[in-house]
Amino acid sequence: MPDRTQLSPLTATVIGLLFVVVGIVVIFAAFRTTALNPPDGDPRWLAAAAGAVFVLAGAAVYIGFAVAGGATPDGDLPPDTPFVLRVIQYLLGLGIVGLMTAIFGWIAFGPGTRSFRITGLGMLALADGERAGRIAFGIGAVVMGLVLVLLAAIGARRLLRARG
Repeated sequence: MPDRTQLSPLTATVIGLLFVVVGIVVIFAAFRTTALNPPDGDPRWLAAAAGAVFVLAGAAVYIGFAVAGGATPDGDLPPDTPFVLRVIQYLLGLGIVGLMTAIFGWIAFGPGTRSFRITGLGMLALADGERAGRIAFGIGAVVMGLVLVLLAAIGARRLLRARG
């Protein structure tokens, strides 16, 4: 019986293409305006970075499952995966987490005012919306930064092990 946690190459291709198309649409929408900063005050790079996360995720799904053949139980690529594919997957993962860290960081620490709607979160509902939102995204940015460092270290160790 096949491992149900693996995607077939066809499924991986469809999912990967879907993510890439959604990401490209978001990137194009981000640059559709001619103003440096759209009327809502968010810079274009923020939406473009969100779209790029989808593009990179689609590429990672396609390469990981359709090209490399899936993942082993420990989450690594199969032992016979060419080293160049391992490096590409490593860089895609760093790109995804790095972009998410940048997005969270800008929302938390970037200039301008923020508008957050907080409902049903107990005592946070009593707090100032902007302050609570910035704190939440600030914590998220720090956590994402730590995940980025951890991902870089674990990925580099796997690359060295695969190379040797």
